[in-house]
Amino acid sequence: MRVLITNLFVSHNSGTEAVVELLADGLRGAGHQTMVLAPTLGDMADKMRRRGHHVVDRIAEIVEKPDIIHAQHLTPCLTALARFPDVPAVFSCHSAFFEVEAPMLHPQIRRWIAVDEACRAKCLSRGVPADRLDLICNAVDLQRFKPRPPLPSRPARALLLTKNFEHQQAVREACLGSDIHLDELGPATGRFSHQLEKDLLEYDIVFATARMAIEAAAVGCSVVVCDARGFAGLLDTANMETWRQKNLGVDLLTKPTTVANLEEAISRFDADDAAKVSAYFRQVADVSSFVEEHLRVYNQAMQAQTNATADERALATARWVEEIGVSVAPRRWAQIVKEVHGWQVSPDQTALVELLQSNTKTLQSNVASLMELGEQVKSIGPEIAKIGPILDVSIALERVAHDSQARLHRLEAQLSGLSNSFVDGSASLSSVAHDSQARLHRLEKQLSGLSNSVVDGSAALSSTAQDSQAALHRIDEELSSLSNFVNESRRLYNGMIPLFIRKLFLRARR
Repeated sequence: MRVLITNLFVSHNSGTEAVVELLADGLRGAGHQTMVLAPTLGDMADKMRRRGHHVVDRIAEIVEKPDIIHAQHLTPCLTALARFPDVPAVFSCHSAFFEVEAPMLHPQIRRWIAVDEACRAKCLSRGVPADRLDLICNAVDLQRFKPRPPLPSRPARALLLTKNFEHQQAVREACLGSDIHLDELGPATGRFSHQLEKDLLEYDIVFATARMAIEAAAVGCSVVVCDARGFAGLLDTANMETWRQKNLGVDLLTKPTTVANLEEAISRFDADDAAKVSAYFRQVADVSSFVEEHLRVYNQAMQAQTNATADERALATARWVEEIGVSVAPRRWAQIVKEVHGWQVSPDQTALVELLQSNTKTLQSNVASLMELGEQVKSIGPEIAKIGPILDVSIALERVAHDSQARLHRLEAQLSGLSNSFVDGSASLSSVAHDSQARLHRLEKQLSGLSNSVVDGSAALSSTAQDSQAALHRIDEELSSLSNFVNESRRLYNGMIPLFIRKLFLRARR
């Protein structure tokens, strides 16, 4: 059987990527041919290719027609359905939260798979027929994840496996309070491992959910089921069968992940009980049963009778394109983009105008500060003329003049870039305003120090009075030029606001 598996990523060995790898390896081991389509590839894809898998990021590279499409994630699923419109498909839902995982009906998709009860409920809520929906929990490659040595009587090392980060600090504090060394892996930490089966052998307690928790339990670690979504507690012999049906997933996370809850779970650490939990998961979560269940679902999908015509299949595909293809209407594509890329919704026009007004006030305040600073510099002149400048003062003035010239050029470049990207880069206005304010503070400090040095050095007069006076005139001219430049920038800035408002109205009209 030729099986085409789709997924958003085959890159970092996390989440559905690990399921793809496990399933593909199991299918090949059972004598079937696998093809994997994922828009984003990485080191994980290279390693799968070296083991004989056909892994691509372009549908045109799938030359042989598959017998079945095993779809995961809506966008690559749509690509496969459009390319092979007469091939039956199975769709797997791995998350009850993310929209890119939520199923959509299509005549080609004849069976659906949920990995836990929460995903099953999600599928039913989206119209999936109950008699065509199967529950297949995650599995473990027992040849890869081998048992660890017996646990110590007291835990010393812990591992946090996570793809979200809001609970990280609580786990850190709980481990610190329990005198346990903590390491962290997963997308939320920016650290990944392609040898998790070896890493797990070094830890006594693992904080994780779903597939990662199952793998840790199968190895023999004591497992605390939790993440940023919530807390379940310590996995033990009393709850292991019930929690297995829920895939150690989101359905169990009914409490908050607090330091107190984590410390209570850690206090219940029991090496002997963890060994019994490990034996149970090595019995029920073997990859061979996992592959057999998928093959059963594939066969049911291939044998299912359908009355859908080619035109009905094409219409269903077109509806998918309407829903998840980028358009002005904020349909499902908008939520998927935020999930996949983390993009935020653009601020509304009112908020954008308020931001511009705030930045205008900041720039006006900076102009006033510059004018006041110029007056302060002028007031220093007579004092220097009376006292007589010293060599150190002359050098300091030269440095300040040179520094102010360089800052003027940098500010000119920033404001020039600001005018070019004004409409689409409103956030940069705040940055420029803040930066110019900081530079004003630094220049004020320098001038304050300069004034002090003049007073302190009055006894060290030299014959360089004329040079010093000339330097003072130069810095006065530079500050005057800077003040004029900022005034001109403010004028141009205020002149651009009506144009920007007009563009906003034009965009709203469109």
